Amino acid sequence: MHRDSAVRVPQIGEAIEGPREKEGRVVYSDHHLVVTRTTRPRGLMVAGEIDISNIASVADSLLDGLEDGTDPHLDLSRVTFCDVSGIRALVSLALELAPNRRLLVHGLPPQLETVLEVTGWAHLPGLELCNCGADV
Repeated sequence: MHRDSAVRVPQIGEAIEGPREKEGRVVYSDHHLVVTRTTRPRGLMVAGEIDISNIASVADSLLDGLEDGTDPHLDLSRVTFCDVSGIRALVSLALELAPNRRLLVHGLPPQLETVLEVTGWAHLPGLELCNCGADV
């Protein structure tokens, strides 16, 4: 894992400026990870490293976005590392969704897609791996 101690940590609620309209407010940040709420599509964008130290906060951020009844989108195109706790959190969230809802995952890094395929989790009813690229 590469961890740069000189990285500025955005504050919760801070607006993130970016080239894409979908970037929005920070809902979680630490020295390794930033999670922002997205509006187009509605969901979250995750950037950095997901591991045992921050997975509970990432999972809480995901659960907070589920109240409106829409299918949540999760952009993982900027994830540089994800341990097994992060993969389990994705699977658990997909299993917790109502039968008519799904977690739409965009920009899944190839190594994580391989893990989901090998375990058979890539085909869970509540999980959809979108091959539309991260720029949705």
